[in-house]
Amino acid sequence: MNDAIKEFFHQLLHPQRTITESGTVVEIKPKRLALVECASKSACSGCGAAGNCCNKGPGTDTRRILADNIPCARVGDRVKVEIETSAGILDSESVQYMIAFVMLALGLGLGYGIASVLAVGISAAALAVLVGAAFMVGSIGILRFGRQAIVQTALARIVEIEQISPKDKA
Repeated sequence: MNDAIKEFFHQLLHPQRTITESGTVVEIKPKRLALVECASKSACSGCGAAGNCCNKGPGTDTRRILADNIPCARVGDRVKVEIETSAGILDSESVQYMIAFVMLALGLGLGYGIASVLAVGISAAALAVLVGAAFMVGSIGILRFGRQAIVQTALARIVEIEQISPKDKA
């Protein structure tokens, strides 16, 4: 019973779903990464990683996905890409702003507590506002921008080379 409850909350916070795309490698990047151009699908709009793992291509109907190039595909190769998405509670913007508000309140309390215990040279209210603002901005930075850096390089991977480019066959 206890394991079932743990699994329920784990799935609520971190659900995993895999989307498979086919595309063409358009650029090879350092650190075993490749830029793959795929046709936009309706699945992209509901994806938890939307806006983080892919960018709009030069045309309006394509997306460029940064993927881990495990099978060492080359430019022009037709490949299959798997994208793991997670759209748990922490991916909701409203929850992210609630966390930022809680961090603001904690920072205000901590700043006021420090100023009342130690002689820091500024008023307790000013220190509380400074510490609270730092906590809030820090939490927003971590939740909004830190997660994008992780998502962008970790969720997509090339799993198969479907068709090798004609210039490599010769």
